[in-house]
Amino acid sequence: MKTSRHAVILDDQKIVAFSLELLLKRECRIDMVQSFNRGNDLIQFLRAFGKEELLVFLDYYLQDENGLSILTEIKRINGAAKVIFLTGATAPAVLASMLQYRPDGLLSKSCELGEIQACLAAVKSRQTFICREFEYILSSNDKRAETFTPREIEVLQYFSNGYSVAETASKTFLSPHTVVTHRRKMMAKAGCQTIAQMLKYAHEHNLIRCAENI
Repeated sequence: MKTSRHAVILDDQKIVAFSLELLLKRECRIDMVQSFNRGNDLIQFLRAFGKEELLVFLDYYLQDENGLSILTEIKRINGAAKVIFLTGATAPAVLASMLQYRPDGLLSKSCELGEIQACLAAVKSRQTFICREFEYILSSNDKRAETFTPREIEVLQYFSNGYSVAETASKTFLSPHTVVTHRRKMMAKAGCQTIAQMLKYAHEHNLIRCAENI
């Protein structure tokens, strides 16, 4: 049976957003699909959309922010929204951080059409769906994957891009003391003694997008 649910996509890679939009319309039989490349544009749309249920396909790696902070804002604006991460992230630490925020679905960008359709069916039944690739990664991870908050990852991204504590505080509207606190907590989670070690850990575990890819 054809569904009339509305779907929106947030991915700063325009070709990915466009391809997913076509797939949802042609193969998943969703009539109304809109894509956005900037978080602010999506948030403005959601405020105008109201409290009706809709599907939100959300990437984790975004140009100026990460998907976790966007998910938090989506749920604040519209509690009926069903958020599905569709991401190329594969590191256990990243996947664990995403699951900590209870998305309705977790899909790899390399998943097949059948898994997207299965995810939509599960979400419709109010069940959380995790694709096979991510289930395998999470189940085969030997040690407990450390989780990081959206704010911690945001701060870490600024450090990775060469910003100082003061500059990061200005960019994030936090006090320098709070930025230092976030840094200390992240380093404790990762077992790092210096910020250089922390940044190495972040890149090895794909917690943040490399500066050259932004």
